[in-house]
Amino acid sequence: MNRNRYAALLICLLGVALFFSARFMDQSVTGLDRDLENAYACALSEDFATAKTAFHAAAAQAEQVSRLWFLLVRRSLVDQLNQTLATLPAYCSRENLSDLAVEVARARAQLRQLRQSFFGCL
Repeated sequence: MNRNRYAALLICLLGVALFFSARFMDQSVTGLDRDLENAYACALSEDFATAKTAFHAAAAQAEQVSRLWFLLVRRSLVDQLNQTLATLPAYCSRENLSDLAVEVARARAQLRQLRQSFFGCL
Protein backbone atom coordinates (compact mmCIF):
# COMPACT_ATOMS: atom_id res chain seq x y z
CA MET A 1 0.00 0.00 0.00
CA ASN A 2 2.85 2.42 0.77
CA ARG A 3 4.39 1.81 -2.65
CA ASN A 4 1.15 2.89 -4.30
CA ARG A 5 1.11 6.09 -2.27
CA TYR A 6 4.71 6.82 -3.17
CA ALA A 7 4.00 6.19 -6.82
CA ALA A 8 0.95 8.46 -6.72
CA LEU A 9 2.94 11.15 -4.93
CA LEU A 10 5.76 10.88 -7.47
CA ILE A 11 3.32 11.18 -10.37
CA CYS A 12 1.75 14.24 -8.76
CA LEU A 13 5.16 15.83 -8.23
CA LEU A 14 6.13 15.17 -11.84
CA GLY A 15 2.82 16.66 -12.99
CA VAL A 16 3.42 19.81 -10.94
CA ALA A 17 6.98 20.09 -12.27
CA LEU A 18 5.72 19.71 -15.83
CA PHE A 19 3.01 22.32 -15.26
CA PHE A 20 5.47 24.91 -13.93
CA SER A 21 8.00 24.09 -16.66
CA ALA A 22 5.36 24.63 -19.31
CA ARG A 23 4.24 27.86 -17.67
CA PHE A 24 7.82 29.15 -17.49
CA MET A 25 8.52 28.17 -21.09
CA ASP A 26 5.36 29.83 -22.37
CA GLN A 27 5.87 33.05 -20.41
CA SER A 28 9.55 33.41 -21.27
CA VAL A 29 9.09 32.73 -24.99
CA THR A 30 6.03 34.97 -25.24
CA GLY A 31 7.73 37.79 -23.33
CA LEU A 32 10.87 37.60 -25.44
CA ASP A 33 8.83 37.59 -28.64
CA ARG A 34 6.96 40.67 -27.45
CA ASP A 35 10.25 42.40 -26.59
CA LEU A 36 11.62 41.68 -30.07
CA GLU A 37 8.46 43.01 -31.67
CA ASN A 38 8.63 46.22 -29.63
CA ALA A 39 12.34 46.71 -30.35
CA TYR A 40 11.73 46.23 -34.07
CA ALA A 41 8.87 48.75 -33.93
CA CYS A 42 11.32 51.26 -32.43
CA ALA A 43 13.73 50.59 -35.29
CA LEU A 44 10.98 51.09 -37.85
CA SER A 45 10.12 54.43 -36.28
CA GLU A 46 13.84 55.28 -36.67
CA ASP A 47 14.51 55.42 -32.94
CA PHE A 48 17.65 53.37 -33.38
CA ALA A 49 19.20 54.11 -29.98
CA THR A 50 16.13 52.80 -28.16
CA ALA A 51 15.91 49.81 -30.51
CA LYS A 52 19.57 48.95 -29.95
CA THR A 53 19.09 49.13 -26.18
CA ALA A 54 15.95 46.99 -26.41
CA PHE A 55 17.73 44.37 -28.53
CA HIS A 56 20.60 44.27 -26.02
CA ALA A 57 18.07 43.83 -23.20
CA ALA A 58 16.31 41.01 -25.10
CA ALA A 59 19.63 39.24 -25.68
CA ALA A 60 20.52 39.58 -22.00
CA GLN A 61 17.11 38.26 -20.98
CA ALA A 62 17.48 35.27 -23.31
CA GLU A 63 20.95 34.57 -21.94
CA GLN A 64 19.55 34.60 -18.42
CA VAL A 65 16.66 32.20 -19.09
CA SER A 66 18.86 29.99 -21.26
CA ARG A 67 20.13 28.25 -18.13
CA LEU A 68 16.66 26.82 -17.58
CA TRP A 69 15.86 26.38 -21.26
CA PHE A 70 18.87 24.06 -21.51
CA LEU A 71 17.06 21.68 -19.14
CA LEU A 72 13.83 21.76 -21.13
CA VAL A 73 14.76 21.82 -24.83
CA ARG A 74 17.64 20.97 -27.11
CA ARG A 75 20.75 23.01 -26.47
CA SER A 76 21.34 23.62 -30.18
CA LEU A 77 18.05 25.54 -30.50
CA VAL A 78 18.92 27.78 -27.57
CA ASP A 79 22.44 28.40 -28.86
CA GLN A 80 21.14 29.36 -32.32
CA LEU A 81 18.67 31.80 -30.78
CA ASN A 82 21.34 33.39 -28.58
CA GLN A 83 23.65 33.80 -31.57
CA THR A 84 20.91 35.47 -33.60
CA LEU A 85 19.96 37.79 -30.73
CA ALA A 86 23.59 38.81 -30.27
CA THR A 87 23.75 40.07 -33.86
CA LEU A 88 20.57 42.19 -33.77
CA PRO A 89 22.01 45.38 -32.20
CA ALA A 90 24.59 45.62 -34.98
CA TYR A 91 21.80 46.00 -37.55
CA CYS A 92 20.15 48.98 -35.83
CA SER A 93 20.73 51.62 -38.48
CA ARG A 94 18.84 53.09 -41.39
CA GLU A 95 21.14 51.36 -43.91
CA ASN A 96 20.59 47.91 -42.39
CA LEU A 97 16.84 48.03 -41.84
CA SER A 98 16.10 45.25 -44.32
CA ASP A 99 18.79 43.05 -42.76
CA LEU A 100 17.31 43.78 -39.35
CA ALA A 101 13.89 42.68 -40.58
CA VAL A 102 15.35 39.36 -41.75
CA GLU A 103 17.24 38.76 -38.51
CA VAL A 104 14.26 39.66 -36.30
CA ALA A 105 12.09 37.29 -38.34
CA ARG A 106 14.74 34.60 -37.89
CA ALA A 107 14.87 35.16 -34.12
CA ARG A 108 11.08 35.02 -33.84
CA ALA A 109 11.02 31.80 -35.90
CA GLN A 110 13.65 30.33 -33.59
CA LEU A 111 11.47 31.27 -30.61
CA ARG A 112 8.57 29.41 -32.22
CA GLN A 113 10.87 26.40 -32.69
CA LEU A 114 11.80 26.53 -29.00
CA ARG A 115 8.16 26.61 -28.04
CA GLN A 116 7.29 23.79 -30.41
CA SER A 117 10.24 21.74 -29.18
CA PHE A 118 8.78 21.81 -25.67
CA PHE A 119 5.05 21.68 -26.37
CA GLY A 120 5.06 19.59 -29.56
CA CYS A 121 2.08 20.35 -31.75
CA LEU A 122 -0.04 21.94 -29.00
